[in-house]
Amino acid sequence: MAHAKTITLTNDDLEYLQSLIRQRTIQAQVVDRAKILIYKSQGSSNSDIAERLDVNINTVKLCLSKFKEGGVQRALFDDPRKGRPVEITNDAISWMISIACQRPCDLGYSQELWTLKNLHQHIQSHATEAGYPRLATITRPMVQKILKNSEIKPFKIKYYCEKRDPDFESKMHDVLVVYKQVEMQFDEKGNIIIPTEGPMVHTVSCDEKPGIQAIATTGDDLRPTPENGCVYRDYEYKRLGTLSLIAGIDLLTGIAVPVVSETHKSSDFITLLEKLDNMYPEGDIVRIICDNHSAHKSKEVQNYLAAKPEGRFVFVFTPKHASWLNLIESFFSKMTKQMLRGIRVNSKEELSKRIYQYFDEVNAEPVVFHWTYKLDEISKEEAKSKCS
Repeated sequence: MAHAKTITLTNDDLEYLQSLIRQRTIQAQVVDRAKILIYKSQGSSNSDIAERLDVNINTVKLCLSKFKEGGVQRALFDDPRKGRPVEITNDAISWMISIACQRPCDLGYSQELWTLKNLHQHIQSHATEAGYPRLATITRPMVQKILKNSEIKPFKIKYYCEKRDPDFESKMHDVLVVYKQVEMQFDEKGNIIIPTEGPMVHTVSCDEKPGIQAIATTGDDLRPTPENGCVYRDYEYKRLGTLSLIAGIDLLTGIAVPVVSETHKSSDFITLLEKLDNMYPEGDIVRIICDNHSAHKSKEVQNYLAAKPEGRFVFVFTPKHASWLNLIESFFSKMTKQMLRGIRVNSKEELSKRIYQYFDEVNAEPVVFHWTYKLDEISKEEAKSKCS
């Protein structure tokens, strides 16, 4: 005797069909069709299924035919008739979206964010009592489609930074004025204009990059070969500690000045200031763009600055939570991609040495970073009027 042909159902399909059978509000014909698909996937013949469900064998054949044409959804539900209202109404969709936009924990669940599975189950379980019985049989792909069409992503988190600095706009404007002034220090050919009167102003974008991890491998890397074109690395690794980097980049020359240490204190910032002080001629102005970190305003830093000629160092502070406004962040991003990504060392000393080596390589062919965002909002007249 020949074996009856079967159909293949995915785990999600099977789970969905079984959930329909368990519900009491589903139309009887939908339940029968769900059972037809399940029995067929288990190898039952059409005649056995018809006898088991007490339905006409043509009903079984039609259900299976529709399944082959369009899958589970096509097999379960009849095509909408001409002139018949849309099965899932706009009100039903609005109710679904309102559920998706709520926190699951506010509806009695433990989780903070929905998963597609949990949202689908909640909609099916509560649709009838909410007055939308059609949603009691909605499929998970249909839920996903409706969310996508409505541009709702309740499974995803995007972070933002609230403006907590009341002087955000004015401080940002001050930084943009500085960038405009730096732009005006270049001629049309990109050469630095040396002033004939007054001191030269050197603008240095400065920030910290703490927590650079020294990580060692537990086995040797396997280098690329003609047979295997990439680096193979053991999953195991060993943490050796972290280092902090504080650096400044000259916005006229592109020269970058690093200080690497195991701490993140005022003394590190003072070391950077000393390097900058030795780097520029006496009488010139060193203008530093940095954030409001306590290390930049500490008593130790103030004592150091008090011992320097008045006006030697000028500080321009970025607003709170506006690190993106500091050009050195572009340098740090480039450094991460070029040098820190995937780095493995045998000690923190080796990591420090390689960071300093990277800066030497960069300074051999320095790249000048230019700010462009909103710079056209600052006029040359305003920039000239606010020159230090």
